[in-house]
Amino acid sequence: MTAIASEPGTRPGGVPTQTTIAIERLRADIVSGRLRPNEKLRVQALAEHYGFAASALREALSRLVTDALVVAEDQRGFRVSPVSRESLIELTEARVGVECLALRRAIEFGDLTWESTVVGAFHRLSRCSEMPDPNSGDMLQWSVCHQEFHHALIAACRSKWLVYFSNLMYQQSERYRMLATLTRPKRKRNVPKEHEGLMSAVVERDADRACNLITAHFHETTRLLLEADDLEKAGSPKPRPPRVSASRANRG
Repeated sequence: MTAIASEPGTRPGGVPTQTTIAIERLRADIVSGRLRPNEKLRVQALAEHYGFAASALREALSRLVTDALVVAEDQRGFRVSPVSRESLIELTEARVGVECLALRRAIEFGDLTWESTVVGAFHRLSRCSEMPDPNSGDMLQWSVCHQEFHHALIAACRSKWLVYFSNLMYQQSERYRMLATLTRPKRKRNVPKEHEGLMSAVVERDADRACNLITAHFHETTRLLLEADDLEKAGSPKPRPPRVSASRANRG
């Protein structure tokens, strides 16, 4: 494991390095499902696609291995990490444990400024469309507001390790959610009401209720994702057209 938090690398003057930008571009494409689970990640092709040096792409892929988004294979390069129903269940249980501990600490240590941050994050999220279509322009805004809200809930926990693991598992959960959303219609669920309940429990300093609500929130998301029977099929690399040799092409 490298740094505790994914802090962007910068040059003097605050300019992000090419590697840092490459990491965020790759991360976004993996989490969104544009780069599919098990898809081969060819350094030269990616460098040309994103417009970065091959050395920057190689370093970025190596860094994403530590986030469990990329798998490094001996003598075979890199692939996007696979997904499975068993892994999703395990991820959810680990996430419940970390989030409940972080929530209890945040409620214990958080001050009025933290409460205001939680309320503000909820307000911004409530102004976004309710889980918009993944192909719409609203999806990015909703995802940012959603992540900010969940981060705000535990921001006062006074543990950089809990925040680190929370962020790590959040992006993994988002990856599963996006893969399922790409192939399944949106299910009826009052997610804004769930978020409002979390916000209220935190502001009222009710740690037990907050933990019960976050547990139910995560379990319901996982239940719906597991209903996508083709979740692993959705996570397969897109088929590529067969290669045809020049001689065969000429005979055609």
